[in-house]
Amino acid sequence: MAQAAQVSEVPAFAPARVLRVYGMRRSGNHALIDWLMRNAPGGSGLFLNNCKPGRDPVSTTRGASVYEGGTVVDLQGRKPKLRAAGDAPFTLVSYEDAMPPRERQPLYDAPETCVIIYRSFLHWSASLLRKIQGNAGYGPLERMRIMMMAMRTYGEMLDRVQEDDVVPLYYDAWMQDEAYRASALDRLDLPGRDLGLGAVQRYGGGSSFQGKAATVADLATTSRSEQMADDLEYQLFLWTTARDLGFMQRLAGVFPTDAERLSGLLDTAQAQVRLP
Repeated sequence: MAQAAQVSEVPAFAPARVLRVYGMRRSGNHALIDWLMRNAPGGSGLFLNNCKPGRDPVSTTRGASVYEGGTVVDLQGRKPKLRAAGDAPFTLVSYEDAMPPRERQPLYDAPETCVIIYRSFLHWSASLLRKIQGNAGYGPLERMRIMMMAMRTYGEMLDRVQEDDVVPLYYDAWMQDEAYRASALDRLDLPGRDLGLGAVQRYGGGSSFQGKAATVADLATTSRSEQMADDLEYQLFLWTTARDLGFMQRLAGVFPTDAERLSGLLDTAQAQVRLP
């Protein structure tokens, strides 16, 4: 097995097992990550948040958390957290707005599983746009640019979740079905001690729609598209997406209902407006 990159700050860091987790922003990443860490072997482990692809996770993480007994230990500073994680911890390394390369070397000399967290297109795009709209520094053109850039990675995700080298975790099903949560833990060979949804995680500002919600169970995550249905920017984004036949084919392979709704939107628009 390939040797991992050297970790200069903590040379002895050597996980016993690694979950390498990828996901788009606003896909429920941190809700699922917290749940995975609550089900870590022995209830203990280390979470390295939002690391840079191709770089050492310890050096590039934007925040580390140590879990003991399924809860986060209140510690400040990277080195104290690494020491508290102990020798050979279960380690979850996350990457945001990126997908795993098809050819990759393991991060460490340890068993590693690659996970992709994903969300249905209509709810993901509604949540992302609502989040961006809350930033006063972005005008409509910048918001649309960000959405279209994110679409590239989302399209890649549609391909990757169908391939055998990853374990896909579907946020919408995870939110609604305890049996799905139990099955997902079984696929990852993790103990199913905690099948609950847990508390709302505050990474990235929490929910785009319900910032004051305390528990994930309180979030109406499967109604986001309906909540944005009258938003003109959202309508324009969906209409533009529906005209991309290549993307629509990829979407239909994973989310046929979303693709059908987008096709209906385009049919309605074409009946009302003469399109080139």
